[in-house]
Amino acid sequence: MSTVYRVATAYSYDRTIDRLQQRGAQLAELQDQLSSGKRVRRISDDPAAAALAEREQARMQRIQSDQRALEAARRNIELAESTLGTVNDLYHRAKELIVQGGNGALNASDRRTIADELEGIRERILALSNTQDTLGRPLFMGQGMTTADGKPFAEALTGGDFMPYGVDGRIVEWRGLSGQSAPGETSLPHVLDGERIFGRSDLLGQQGNDSIWETLDRAIIALRNPSLTPQDLANELGQANANLAVRLDAVLSARGQLGDWLNRADAVQAALKAREDYHIAQQSELTDLDMVEAISRFQTQQLAYQAGLSSYAQVQRLSLFQYIA
Repeated sequence: MSTVYRVATAYSYDRTIDRLQQRGAQLAELQDQLSSGKRVRRISDDPAAAALAEREQARMQRIQSDQRALEAARRNIELAESTLGTVNDLYHRAKELIVQGGNGALNASDRRTIADELEGIRERILALSNTQDTLGRPLFMGQGMTTADGKPFAEALTGGDFMPYGVDGRIVEWRGLSGQSAPGETSLPHVLDGERIFGRSDLLGQQGNDSIWETLDRAIIALRNPSLTPQDLANELGQANANLAVRLDAVLSARGQLGDWLNRADAVQAALKAREDYHIAQQSELTDLDMVEAISRFQTQQLAYQAGLSSYAQVQRLSLFQYIA
């Protein structure tokens, strides 16, 4: 009988230790869940929920990518709007100077001074038309570039064509690709068609070559040409002023479009944020831990583990007593 009893006691030891190990592992698992706040931390925890959560994560990553692209486009649009605001101010100053240059009371020196200031405005506008974003892309290149220098507008010399107002020996060439990208459902254009803003007049339904630089050259050369009669000078400055009004309308139109895009950016951003919040909530529902229920289970497991330890201690004392006996 004693041999049978000893076997039963050894079996009891093994069972008790197994239960303690199981409850210890369960307690540790619950502690990990409470620490992370997640019910599903690996695929084996809940394969179905893990797969669905992975799908929600992929959707959130796509939305976050759209948000980054939208924010980059917004920065470019804001930079373009600021740039065109400066251009707008320069246009207005040029108009003032052209009107002033037509004053019959001015002498040749006065007109040359006005022409010099217009020359500075011309160069400033040329620099602004080649503004680049933080990635080095020209803001006004349209659909792309035909050269690698990053300048959609470049100064070039001509053979010195004789015009009614004098010899025009230079031109600003368009080296971008004409055309304007349209906004998408979750995206906005990063660049503008600079040719429409600064260049060809036929894109605006006008005739003749009245790019902003040719317009200013017309006024500059006329003001520097002492052979023009007062009437001819007035005619040339009047035409330059009319052409400048067309270019000013083009800038105002572009700024209006940029304003619309910024409003659209706000709406798209709000929509993307709502979608992101939805997928975050879905992922949370699939993987997050119910803290109240988890704490209750933890306390229950803790009590069971402590009871197991107490039971094991009693078995140990019983075995020692039998050994002494």
